[in-house]
Amino acid sequence: MRNKENKVTMYENELGLFQRSNDSIWTDEHISKSLLAAHLDESNDSASRQSHKRVEIINWIKSNIKPNSKIIDFGCGPGLYAYELGNSGHNVLGVDFNKESINYAQKNKAINGIVEYKYADYLKDTFDGKYDVAMMIWCDFSALTPNEQKLLLDKINNLLEDDGIFVFDVFGKEEIRQQTEKRSWSISNGDDFWSKEPYFLIEETKIFENENTLGMRYYSVNQTNGKIKEYIIWHQCYDEKSIKTLLSENGFDVIDVRKDIIKKTEETLFITAKKK
Repeated sequence: MRNKENKVTMYENELGLFQRSNDSIWTDEHISKSLLAAHLDESNDSASRQSHKRVEIINWIKSNIKPNSKIIDFGCGPGLYAYELGNSGHNVLGVDFNKESINYAQKNKAINGIVEYKYADYLKDTFDGKYDVAMMIWCDFSALTPNEQKLLLDKINNLLEDDGIFVFDVFGKEEIRQQTEKRSWSISNGDDFWSKEPYFLIEETKIFENENTLGMRYYSVNQTNGKIKEYIIWHQCYDEKSIKTLLSENGFDVIDVRKDIIKKTEETLFITAKKK
């Protein structure tokens, strides 16, 4: 399929491992609003986990950090975790690349002088000061490519105090076993997650077994003007050994790995790592 604005034919190339798309769900004007709505929807876990699961995760985080910690929350979304941690006496800076989520957090989840938010790309932008804790929740770390992970871990290492810790979660390897490769397409009248206008959606899921990685590619084709947008999302999956190896190679010692934080509703590893 071609049009005047898109010279590359969809599917003329296989999805390459850790390939990135020019379009991003985080910055798309329409999808960023859809993501915020998904974050705030308590009926499912599509963007943020439901409140009863967040309580378990927040309790886990608090059990791993010292009182009155200074925390930087990467991928904070609308501030659901940062706000609760602020109410528990911690000082939190939430960072996210979705402007809609940051705007919401600044209006509804800020605590003056205690919980603040910054619209930023945590891979590219710099941050001042030192922190006791860096956190990244709902498997955002799994969505990064290996090079991006190394870049972020180096940044976190520099931001943390000498005794600082990194708390985060990743998909377990069971996630791969639950997926199947596919290509499919559908038609929409719009006013939904992907677009306000009518569109065709082409979806692709590809499994890279040797790398324990799942790639998902979406093409949204506007029915009116034929404009094509491409979005690629990655899920890297780990077991305890592989995540410990990755962290050790990038300046961290793993203190603890938990698989029971969310009562077996999903195969997720919750990791506490200390700066070397």
